[in-house]
Amino acid sequence: MKKTALFLAALGLTSTAYAGDFDAAAAHGSLIDAFNNRDWEAVKAVFTDDAVFHRASGDTAFMGPDAIVERFSSTIGNAGEWNVKFAKLDSTSALMGKDASSVVERGDFAVTAGADDSGCYAGSYMMTWKQAEGGDWGLQHFAWQDVEAEAATCQ
Repeated sequence: MKKTALFLAALGLTSTAYAGDFDAAAAHGSLIDAFNNRDWEAVKAVFTDDAVFHRASGDTAFMGPDAIVERFSSTIGNAGEWNVKFAKLDSTSALMGKDASSVVERGDFAVTAGADDSGCYAGSYMMTWKQAEGGDWGLQHFAWQDVEAEAATCQ
């Protein structure tokens, strides 16, 4: 797997599997599916107990799965004004820690927003994934920054 990732990197391509059994596409899929379907318990399960969420333009960091899900469900995920839904979450690079139990990943994303999903915002994110002793990967740190974008960006 490491040789494949290095080969793809040399070609300027990226792979969603970085080392060990970490699979960014699967990890993102769990988060996107739970978030977009407003399954807040499933969103909470994606995060580690010591997780932190921060929007770069914000002045508050939300610590712990309960605080993060409260932020998501009461504001950006609320069906009212914001109604944010992930349209894209694309990993562009990642670094595996020496002990293979953590991954720092960055990438680009786009979200729809508004009661009718007509708004589009896009930007960059940084995530740190941590592997539990049982082998499951949890999202430990999630930060993003976005700007309003053309609707085509969210399609």
